[in-house]
Amino acid sequence: MKPIILLDIDGVLNPAVCPGIGGDRPLLRLSNEKRALVRRLARSGRIAWVSTWPADSVAGLEAQLELDVEPLRVTMVFRQADADMPTPKLTSVARWLFRMDAADDADWDSVVWVDDVLGPDARKWADEHGQPVHLEQPDPDRGLAEAHVARIEAFIAGG
Repeated sequence: MKPIILLDIDGVLNPAVCPGIGGDRPLLRLSNEKRALVRRLARSGRIAWVSTWPADSVAGLEAQLELDVEPLRVTMVFRQADADMPTPKLTSVARWLFRMDAADDADWDSVVWVDDVLGPDARKWADEHGQPVHLEQPDPDRGLAEAHVARIEAFIAGG
């Protein structure tokens, strides 16, 4: 399988937030462990950020990761109704995937979504999505770990 890997930042990568220089935005720093895990994921599929962090902060993370293929960014548009959903990002994710497919920009055959907030609505969506979907929900205090990446790799290898 060739998946799109939807990757959250807070609660998943848990970067250290360092003060910006001269009033600039804070800088995000990834641990060596998280960098290695994300690089492994990137070898398995295309990364797409599912985060509300500003683009320049996310670009700083990308620079640390030094990936061969630049990650995509899911357009996050929150509506009032999204706040009441168990998975507030679900509407944005579903809309983005639909738009990518409609524009013929979706070159993946499965979806992996790694987020610390995945409710029953995300599980229902995953069951009904037109492609295989794997949801991985790290504990927000620990974030992404070896076991999560191993399960994702097994899903991808299982076809």
